[in-house]
Formats: sequence, C-alpha cells, structure tokens
Amino acid sequence: MSINLSKFIVYLFLSVLVLLPFSRLAELPILILAIFGIYTLAKQGITVFAKPQIKILSIVYFCYFLMILLSAPDSFWQKKTLIVGVSSLRFYLATIAILVLTKSQDRKLMIPLITGLIIFWTIDALIQYFVGFDLIGRETYPGRLNGIFGTDQVKLGPVIALLMPVVMIGLIQINSLVRWILILAMIAVIILSGTRSAWLMMIFVLFAYWLHHVKTRRFILLMKTAVVAIVLLVSLWFISPEFQNRIERSMAVLDGSQSGLDFALANRLPIWQTSWNMFSEHPINGVGAHAFRNAYSQYAESDDVWQEQGGVGMHAHHWLLEILSETGLAGLLLMIFAMYQLIKFVKLNYDPSMWPFMVAIVCAFLPFVSIYSLFSSFWSICIWFCGAGLLMMSHQDD
Repeated sequence: MSINLSKFIVYLFLSVLVLLPFSRLAELPILILAIFGIYTLAKQGITVFAKPQIKILSIVYFCYFLMILLSAPDSFWQKKTLIVGVSSLRFYLATIAILVLTKSQDRKLMIPLITGLIIFWTIDALIQYFVGFDLIGRETYPGRLNGIFGTDQVKLGPVIALLMPVVMIGLIQINSLVRWILILAMIAVIILSGTRSAWLMMIFVLFAYWLHHVKTRRFILLMKTAVVAIVLLVSLWFISPEFQNRIERSMAVLDGSQSGLDFALANRLPIWQTSWNMFSEHPINGVGAHAFRNAYSQYAESDDVWQEQGGVGMHAHHWLLEILSETGLAGLLLMIFAMYQLIKFVKLNYDPSMWPFMVAIVCAFLPFVSIYSLFSSFWSICIWFCGAGLLMMSHQDD
C-alpha cells in the first residue's frame, strides 16, 4: 500500500464532515470508503480481524446491528427498520477501510484538518450573524444561527459542540491569545445557535478539558474563564433577543409546575411519556428502530400537545428513551455490552490523541442531552465519525 492511498483515505474520511451540511452528499464518501472496505476484506481476508481495532469495531457494530434486527419483527415501520439495519453496514465497511488502509503519520492529520474546518464554520457563522448571510450566501434562520447548515437550522451548534474537544486539542500549539479568541468565537456560535443541549455539551467539553489538560494555575484559569464567560453572556443578552428568549424559556423550570417544566423543555414531556408508554407495552424489543413516529399516535396520551396540533413526536428526544422505546431491554443490554467492550478497548489501547474523540462520544450520550435520533442518518453519521476517529487514533502498528 502506498502512502498516497493512505492520505487519500484520510481526506476521504474528512470529506464526510466537509459535506455534512449539504444534505445527503456526506453519504457519497462513506459509500466510497465502504467499497474500499469490501476491497480490503476481499484482498486480506480473515487476517484483517487480527487487528484489535477491527475486533472491537466488529463487536460494537454487531451489537448495533443486532439491536435493530431484534426490533424488526414487531416494528411499526418494518421496512424503515430493516433499511436502517442493512444500510448501517456502510459504517462497518468504511471503518475497516479507514483502519487498515491508513498509516499512523497520515492519521495524525485528522485533528488539525478537523480543527481548521470547524474554525472555518465558526467564522462563517459569525459573518452570517452580523451580515445576514454567510460566505456561500446562506441566510440566517429566524431565531437561530444556522451557519453553513442552511435550512437545517438546529444542526450547527450540536455539531460544533460535539467536535469542540478535537478543536481544543488542535489549537494547543498556537499562540494562547489567538487560541482563546477562537475558542470564545466557537462558544458564541454555539450559544447563538439556540440549541440548549449544545450548550450543555459545550460546558461538559470545557470542564473535561480543564480537568484533563490544565495542570498548572488551574483555579486562576478557572476564575479568568468565569469572568470572560460572564462578560460574553451579558453581551449576548443585550445584543441577541433570541438568546434572551432561550434563557427566559429555560427559567420557566423554576416555577415548580409541570407546565413550566414542559414549557422550558419545549414540550418534551409528552414525547417522553409516550416513549415510556411504548416501552411499557413492548419491553423486550420495542416498537422498531426508527419507527417511533409511526407508533406515536397509538401510545400518546389523550391530551398530547403534539397530537392536538395535528402532528407526532418524530423521535424520543433522549437516547436512553429511544433505545428503550424502539429496541426494548434487548437493545439496551446490547448497547451496555458494546459500551463496556469499548471502554475496555480504550483502556488497553489508549493514546493521548484518542482523548478528543472519546470526549466527543461521551458528549453524544450525556444523560441531559436531548438532540437527534440515534438511528437518523445525520446523527448516526456524526457518532460514527467520532467513533471511527477514536479507533483511528488508538495505538496501532502499521
């Protein structure tokens, strides 16, 4: 294998992230990588599975595939469930290509390349906020900063927050003043995106970085950061009505009533109740992976606000409730087993460059994060990207 092929695979992997804001285009490099994965298996056969990275990949993927497969017999949208299961094979094959066909010196390119891309998205979004449209002409969505994601107005903040640990590491070597200006710019964009789960992910990343990477003058840095954060938040309060609205809505939780809590949570409580109803009726294998919306009407309460508005909850808005309602206890046990095996692998094969991808994966599964469906194309690509990055950066012998 030539070095050129190794770099090509790395750039192809990065292009998934580059194309992520442009609808289904991100699937194209994944498909090409999957074809390389088939080629690798055909050429190298079972010797591929001797690599620890391929072993853990196979375990995690098998658990994911099995949880979908077991939910299919009782699925309220069986065709969709089966499509999600079969199409997930692209992630497995693509990751095999990434792990086998790249060399360590080329894998190291990923962190600076991702950093550069996220910084570009950040600057692009700030230009959009102040000018009204970004560098490629996409206009600001009313009430949210959408940046390069255009009409997908709720994706900018969560994606930048998810990859923020990679950027934090990628910026370590540059001038400290420039580094913190760029980090503050990212923080501002995440806040202005209006997605509160992204805010929580961001806070977790900053805390994890402080805990793991700041070794000296820790509390002085913490106090300085707190002061800067207060100045930034006060400034945003005065210049951004949308930020004010998000804060005021969040404060409704303090009135102690269920209606206040539901208002603060953007009417999530009925969706969570319906999720629990689905799980109660289908505790073993759920209502089917990605079939939540088709089952919603049958399990919603009579006063469900989404039903009253003529709609349904599209997904559970919490990964744990999604696993329970759509794949049941079988899915949850498989997921716990996969996580346990992945943690064991990280401990045995840890490399410092794994840290940002590890934190990103933890971010996606924080207990207080309510974003996208695990089985949706968009969020599954994001989580896969971080997982493949984690395995790429683990200690390997070329």
